[in-house]
Amino acid sequence: MGINIERISINRGGPLRHDFTLEPARLNLIYGHNETGKTYIVEAMIDFLFRTGKDTPWILKRTKSQEPTVRKWKPVGRIMVSGLEDKTTAFQSGGSKLEDFRDSGCGLPEELSRLMVVRAGDTRLSSTGDGAGDNILRTCLSGKGILDEIENSIKQETVKKAIIENGSIDAKQIGLIEDRLNAGKKVEFLKALQLEVDENASLGAVNSLERAKAGLSMQLKELEDAKRQRAFMLSEELRKLELEIKNLPSEKELIGLGTDITLYRAQLSNLGDIDEELKNSADEEDNYIWVNKAREEYLAHVETPANRSLILKVSLALLLFFILLTAAAGFFSRPLMIAAAVGAVICFIVITGKKPEAVSASVELRRKKLEDEFSRRFQRELTDPATLQVECQKMETRHIHLENLRDSRIELKRDIEAREASILPRFHAIAGEDVTCNNWDSRIESIRRKRKEIQETINSFNVDLSSLNVHEDFYLSDPPSVEWDKRQFLKLNDELKNVSADLEREKHSIETLKTEIYVATENNSRDLRELLTALEDSIETAENTYKDLTARILAENAVFRALHEFRSQENERLDEALGSDEVVSPLRLLTGHYTGLRMDGDGYLNLSTPEGEEFPLAQLSTGAAEQVYIALRTGFAELSMGEPAFLILDDAFQHSDWERRQNLVDRVIGLVNSGWQIFYFTMDDHLQKLFDGSAKELDPGRYRSVSLN
Repeated sequence: MGINIERISINRGGPLRHDFTLEPARLNLIYGHNETGKTYIVEAMIDFLFRTGKDTPWILKRTKSQEPTVRKWKPVGRIMVSGLEDKTTAFQSGGSKLEDFRDSGCGLPEELSRLMVVRAGDTRLSSTGDGAGDNILRTCLSGKGILDEIENSIKQETVKKAIIENGSIDAKQIGLIEDRLNAGKKVEFLKALQLEVDENASLGAVNSLERAKAGLSMQLKELEDAKRQRAFMLSEELRKLELEIKNLPSEKELIGLGTDITLYRAQLSNLGDIDEELKNSADEEDNYIWVNKAREEYLAHVETPANRSLILKVSLALLLFFILLTAAAGFFSRPLMIAAAVGAVICFIVITGKKPEAVSASVELRRKKLEDEFSRRFQRELTDPATLQVECQKMETRHIHLENLRDSRIELKRDIEAREASILPRFHAIAGEDVTCNNWDSRIESIRRKRKEIQETINSFNVDLSSLNVHEDFYLSDPPSVEWDKRQFLKLNDELKNVSADLEREKHSIETLKTEIYVATENNSRDLRELLTALEDSIETAENTYKDLTARILAENAVFRALHEFRSQENERLDEALGSDEVVSPLRLLTGHYTGLRMDGDGYLNLSTPEGEEFPLAQLSTGAAEQVYIALRTGFAELSMGEPAFLILDDAFQHSDWERRQNLVDRVIGLVNSGWQIFYFTMDDHLQKLFDGSAKELDPGRYRSVSLN
């Protein structure tokens, strides 16, 4: 299904005196004289659906070279569009535009708004050349704009001209090539420095001495009696907190309760979904009852030529099959040969005996009514009993599904009530009061938060107590009164002085090495561990830079070569696109005279006739050229998107003479029949009458005419 506008809502504003709402048909005529809001609606649709401003066809401000093409309205409303996503998409002023969906797989062309909108009677695709323009054609049909954008992103000529052979890059040493060479040299230098660090034994001695110093300092600190008193206080606080957390619900209980609440709400949501689906399925049930009755009547009284033709085709196929089977079975199975021969005889009898039966007028009338009703209900034609049978089977599956939904609803409601009856008393036990459904989560979160706070405090206290490294037998509740072990203290203090002196000597011996690391990494820290980490980080960064530069050079060089090859085939693709059925068919449909397109060496379009004559597009009359421009718009759009879409035509035929107008209107009817959705805006009474007259050829409901007051 193509991209279609499902609903238009525009609030009154400017010359539009009333809100404008439209649920479009396939062909939509919006008629209004000056100052009735016709132009306001057109420009509101452009503002909602397409990008405006610089580098677009819809210029808001006057420039040195271009007049504004739309005014600075600030319309309010929205347009609902189908065919872009699984659901309809809303477009409004300041929101997403159709161009934003170019990468979503919808096949939207680059010159989207230029193709799908004719503004103020200007049907041309371009203001240059013959009204189509070589640049526009190449952009629409060969992706020139994308190719230019990709090539412009490759800035350096040295990368484009680089020769890649046997894993090496041969190019002039400037720009990215020079950056890559310098990055490689930096990697080599940093790795050599890292190797020197690894081979320096002094680093291991420093690490060992630092650990010894830290151990001695800890032992000295443990001698301080203040630590023992601190340990006692922490242990007392821990006992109180552990008793408090014990009286709270466990995390397991909270998780279980939370799970039940999640299931309860999911069941409520499922119940709402079932109710909504059952509510929306009333029409389907009515169609189900009708299609079952219609099937019985149709199969009982109606046999169409298509039925008989199908039976004959099947019988002929079976006859041929049984004849071949009879011949083949004669070699290995006599019973199978006899069975196949009997089947062939039966098929022959069916073929020779099937005679068309006269269909009475009443049966024919009833068949017509059934087919019309089927078309009204299901928006497609009833051509044979198989179509009705298929629809019946589809609706039977849906009917069974709805019956199952009703049964599921009863059981689901019972489960919801049971689960609620389970949750409420548990909350009462936890909170000491009834807790409403809206407060369940907050109450659980409050309990969990309190548990977490207490547990974090316990963990923190445990960490502090553990770091003190004091056994509980040595806790002191009062200030210490024991004798100080001075000999042990002096011994540990002497050892600490000796270790510190050795550490200073080792550190002095590696200062030169630290300075080299500092210069290489530009890290101003004097801590050895931080410098070593910085060196590893610098090596990793340099290696990544080298890899990134190499990958970028290789990628840009490969892309440039691919673009060069792609551009060499551009004219062939352009000729192929101009000769495609998507472009030629609307040209033939709209002009009734021209049957082909070709671009000459100067980038201008020539049109050909069945007689082989060619006419330059630039030399056609205004009215004839309008037909070609509209055909090119629809053809280019359908070629890009793979199917028809919609067109907004603002007085597109205002320059055509009265004799040609009827033909143009008829061609628009042809576009509608080909799948296009058309919005035609006009202030011309004559065109309004022509559309009203020609639209009678369309099926009911496919034409809508709106007059603005």
